[in-house]
Amino acid sequence: MSSLDYTYENIDKVIDRSRFVAPKIDPDKTMLLVLDMQKACAEPGGAMYIPSVGGAPEGKDVVEPVKNVLEASRAKGIPVVWSLWGLRGDGKDAGFADTKWGIEGQLADWPGSWGNGGDELVDDLVPAEDEVVFRKHRFSSFYNTALNELMRRAGRDTLVVAGLSTGNCQLATAIDGANMDYKIIVLADTTAAIPSGLDDPPGYGQHWEALRQIQANHGDVRTSHEYLDLIGA
Repeated sequence: MSSLDYTYENIDKVIDRSRFVAPKIDPDKTMLLVLDMQKACAEPGGAMYIPSVGGAPEGKDVVEPVKNVLEASRAKGIPVVWSLWGLRGDGKDAGFADTKWGIEGQLADWPGSWGNGGDELVDDLVPAEDEVVFRKHRFSSFYNTALNELMRRAGRDTLVVAGLSTGNCQLATAIDGANMDYKIIVLADTTAAIPSGLDDPPGYGQHWEALRQIQANHGDVRTSHEYLDLIGA
């Protein structure tokens, strides 16, 4: 049994997907963002590993769907970009993150800081030589990065987002992308969310609330299987 089963069997029971901004996908207008698929969150034993709560995917289980999406996108000629999230050890780019997370003065030794191993991609996901990889220090992949320019230069109006994490980087990226009039598609079986610490019942918790917010206001929530079908893979 996989932690992805709940998503495949119940996505339309827990998310109202009656309206889509991109009912069809044109590969010639689409870009894939592989979002922060770092060992710290997606590999068992990682310092920030994400377990399955409330029927949400577990970190390790999203790797295969991301890999499938990556390979199919490349085969269809869809350009791929990669993001990595992290903070400086001296906290100069942390904003209020260290205060909110209770790690003031501890960033130098924190696994989410650059150089502490938290920025390593999982082994099964390797950028091609011509694929852009950029670092970011905020949840949104559009904030202080070249993503907007990369999409404009490539003539893309649709961004497919595959990777972690739902309530942070997926949501923030979807909001910023939608505010720039990009069609945003997030893939529900490629992402997971940090547990709330509560005993969330299936269909509830940060993962599902973020997906409901994205679908209601900022873009489309699909599965990797639906995406593959839509691009004819």
